[in-house]
Amino acid sequence: MNFESKYLIRWGIPGWVLIFWVVYYYFVLRGIDTMGINVKDGTKVITTVISLTALGVPIGYLLHQLYFVALWIFNKSTRKQLDNSVKEVTNFPYFKDGDNKNIWGNNTSDDYYQFEYVWHKVLLDKESEIRSYWEARYRHLLSTIHGLGSLFASLIVSLIASAGILSFQTIHFSVSFYLIFGIVIQALLFISVTFNYVYYSNNLKALQTKIMKEHYK
Repeated sequence: MNFESKYLIRWGIPGWVLIFWVVYYYFVLRGIDTMGINVKDGTKVITTVISLTALGVPIGYLLHQLYFVALWIFNKSTRKQLDNSVKEVTNFPYFKDGDNKNIWGNNTSDDYYQFEYVWHKVLLDKESEIRSYWEARYRHLLSTIHGLGSLFASLIVSLIASAGILSFQTIHFSVSFYLIFGIVIQALLFISVTFNYVYYSNNLKALQTKIMKEHYK
């Protein structure tokens, strides 16, 4: 079975991020001095790191599924995004029933499938070179969105896990700086990923809308 590097990145990074923050808070709260680890303990640490690295990929895959459930299936903004896109496209071929009656708006899933069908049909009608360019651009944006979505889910879970760890531990003043530092970095990453996800999602919708608008003049 071929395992493409893009999936390693898409699934691995979210899993490794989650593992990193759990390990980070564990080391901080346990007061472990990583510089003072002897050779025997160092070997155990290296073995553990390798195991966690391998574990990061399946964890990232599960986070990827969680992202799809949370941000695609149950995302209420999907309805608004679809409506806003098709309103700009003159003569958009809306989803219809067996009596050729326009039933757009009755089911978000059906409308989304119709939108994707129309989008791919528009691409197929393009000349080969133009189609190849837009397909590559579309894949890049979509892959970036999925990667950010998985990372978004990872950061949410890591924040929850970190809060859970901290709530059951006695916080000593000596480690308060490292805890605050970790929380600030997590918050900044969460905000950055959120803004990037919104940006690339809007970018993709704008691309699809403009190309379909040009096609259905």
